[in-house]
Amino acid sequence: MGWFSPRRNPQDPHQLRIAVHELGHAAVWADAGLTITEIVHSGDDGHCSVEWDPNNLAGYAVGCWGGFEAEDRWLRHHRSGHASRGNAGYDIRNFRHVSKGLDTRLSEGKARSLARAAVGRHWDRINTLAPRLIAAGRLTNIRL
Repeated sequence: MGWFSPRRNPQDPHQLRIAVHELGHAAVWADAGLTITEIVHSGDDGHCSVEWDPNNLAGYAVGCWGGFEAEDRWLRHHRSGHASRGNAGYDIRNFRHVSKGLDTRLSEGKARSLARAAVGRHWDRINTLAPRLIAAGRLTNIRL
């Protein structure tokens, strides 16, 4: 955690939202056959590292929406609104960049739909792992 990051609190809704977001990426990328190397939560942000596979750009592109879709589902479940595209700006730019290299067009709507379905398949596991991710700060060798 950084100098000014909040103390780890697995009950904090803001930290849970961040953890669910990162686990959403992991779930969708794992569902697409990509290998997750680590998921990190620093208290006020996080990231998910994945082994790059140039033969699976579509799977990677769909996974860029996994965090947004998981966060949106979590917020709706807790009656706290909807996910913000502003919070997922990096992920959206990454999707647009990677999807340009695909042989066939992958629309934002189609990618989001595929990501939403994968998040749904892994939803119980995402919710189970979110407090663990916050407490540990990093998860490696995770099976979703």
